[in-house]
Amino acid sequence: MLTAGGLLIFCGGLIVYHHFGYPLLIRFLAQRQPNPHYPVAPELYPRSPDDALAPEHWPPISLIIPVYNESAHIAEKIRNLALLDYPSDCLEIRFIFDGCTDDSVDIAEKTLQEPLCQHLPCILQIEEQNQGKLQQLNRAIPKARFEIIALSDLSALMAVDALKLAALWFKRKHIGAVCATYRFLSNAGTQEQSYWHYQCSIKQAESQIGSTLGAHGAFYLLRQSLFQPLPLDSINDDFILPCRIVEQGYRVVYDPRIIAIELESSALEQDFQRRLRISAGNMQQSLRLTGLLHPKLGHTSWMFFSCKWLRPFMPWCFIGCFVASIWLSLISYWLSPILLLQLLVYGLVIKQQLQPGTQPALVKLHYLISGHVLGLIGGIDYLRGRYQQPWKKVSH
Repeated sequence: MLTAGGLLIFCGGLIVYHHFGYPLLIRFLAQRQPNPHYPVAPELYPRSPDDALAPEHWPPISLIIPVYNESAHIAEKIRNLALLDYPSDCLEIRFIFDGCTDDSVDIAEKTLQEPLCQHLPCILQIEEQNQGKLQQLNRAIPKARFEIIALSDLSALMAVDALKLAALWFKRKHIGAVCATYRFLSNAGTQEQSYWHYQCSIKQAESQIGSTLGAHGAFYLLRQSLFQPLPLDSINDDFILPCRIVEQGYRVVYDPRIIAIELESSALEQDFQRRLRISAGNMQQSLRLTGLLHPKLGHTSWMFFSCKWLRPFMPWCFIGCFVASIWLSLISYWLSPILLLQLLVYGLVIKQQLQPGTQPALVKLHYLISGHVLGLIGGIDYLRGRYQQPWKKVSH
């Protein structure tokens, strides 16, 4: 009985801490910190043309955008870049067409001929064979012209002031990377919207205390000199890359004023595959980024352990609680309510899966538990070596 009770307390304690204790604690600590000193300057929103900074005062930026069969969105992306408020003389924009089999290249060439887009300093790098996003990034980032590197998904639009807001951060020498916030244009379910709102609030709190862990791949920036080539089997590259910068002693900040909007919606099958892959990546990063657990990193090591490192092991904690509850209920009738409560919760989740409802509590509970089920499958898939090949875009 002591063994079963200990297992229940241990696993249950980790579940409560990961889902409730840590979020409450990180927000409490963030509120006690001084207000974040977001860089705001008259040159960002000048009162008159005379107050604006000359182009040479803005740091040059190399924007790298991998492309794989993005004919649906590439024209919108190019027009979006043409509207950004940043001196074109301070930009290098490189589209890397990674073995595209659609007409993405043709659409890009035609769009760049439009009057709105003719001023863009774009390079269309066409690769005949698909070599994977990471292979292309490992080659392109070290060869980029400028020290500040911006990475963006092609399916994400950037706010008109995104580059200027981000560039101001890099005037501070201890800043190694800057992350934007992430929003959906349409068709994101209530579950996903709620989850991303939660994630953004955690990232903002982490940034106020030390460094945010990971970035939204839609748009983030880093110093070229801090880039470390990624292993080609890396899954969540937008998490691993910023974390490698944190390991070098630099801060990674999250600025909610910098906005990227995701155009692409996911069908149910796509969402399932995406969440499976992210879950496999969670297991991978927990095993590979153990350097972030070193106490020398202070708050960052605690945040990594509490939020990211524990995540792929949560499904096993749920299993541990369930097994311990069965064991205890067989030993003592008075302990059976612990098992019955879990059966009730899982029964409600199954009902929501089979007959989707709109009650907010059930919707969130279903998203949480289904996420851990996918986390279990994705983690096992990673340990079995399933995710060893370059990522390819899921077909619509």
